[in-house]
Amino acid sequence: MGKKNYYVVKEGSKVGIFNNWAECQASVKGYKGAVFKGFETKVEAMEWFNGRDTVSADPSGSINSIGPIDYEVYTDGSFVNGRYSYGYAFIKDGEVVFESNGVGEDLEAASMRNVAGELAAVQHAVEKAKTLNARILIYHDYSGISHWVNGDWQAKNKFTQAYVAFMKAHHGLYEFKKVAGHSGDRFNDYVDRLAKEALGISTK
Repeated sequence: MGKKNYYVVKEGSKVGIFNNWAECQASVKGYKGAVFKGFETKVEAMEWFNGRDTVSADPSGSINSIGPIDYEVYTDGSFVNGRYSYGYAFIKDGEVVFESNGVGEDLEAASMRNVAGELAAVQHAVEKAKTLNARILIYHDYSGISHWVNGDWQAKNKFTQAYVAFMKAHHGLYEFKKVAGHSGDRFNDYVDRLAKEALGISTK
C-alpha cells in the first residue's frame, strides 16, 4: 500500500483536500460523524471529494453517474411521540407530479427517531421509481442517506444494514444529492410538511 499524500475531509470542522495528516486530523478530531479518507494521488482525492454531491452506489463501491435522470425526488422523515413518518415527492420540470407519505410501523425502528423516516422515504421512492422504470436524483438533507450506501459511514444496526442492502440491490435507479435542511429549499420544505402531516403535526 502506497503512502497517503492527500487527505479528503467530507464531514468535519473544515471540509476540503489536505496534503498532510496534521490538517486532516485537526478537522476531524472530536467531530461526530466525521468522514475522511487518504489517497496516494491528488486525482484520486479530487474524484472522491467531488463525488460527494452526486453519486450512485455501485456494488464495487465506485462513484459514477448513471446517466439521464427522469425525475428529481425529494425525501424526508419526521418523528413524534414514538412514531416516525416519511414523505417524498417526484418532481418534473419544476412541478410535483407524484407524492406520498405514511407512518412507519416498525416499533423497533422508531428508536432511530426521524432517521427511520428518512430511510423509509428513500426506499419507498426507489420502489416507486422501479415501478415507473425511471431513474431518479434523490435530494436528501440527512447525510447518512448517501454516506451509509457509499461506505463513508459504517452501517452498524440491522436497519441501516437492511437499507444499504436494499439500495445496493437497486443501484442503477438513483443518484444522491445533499441539500441543507430548513434552508428555504421549496421542495425540501414541501416533503418536510408531507412527513409531518402523516403524523398529524401542524405545519402552519
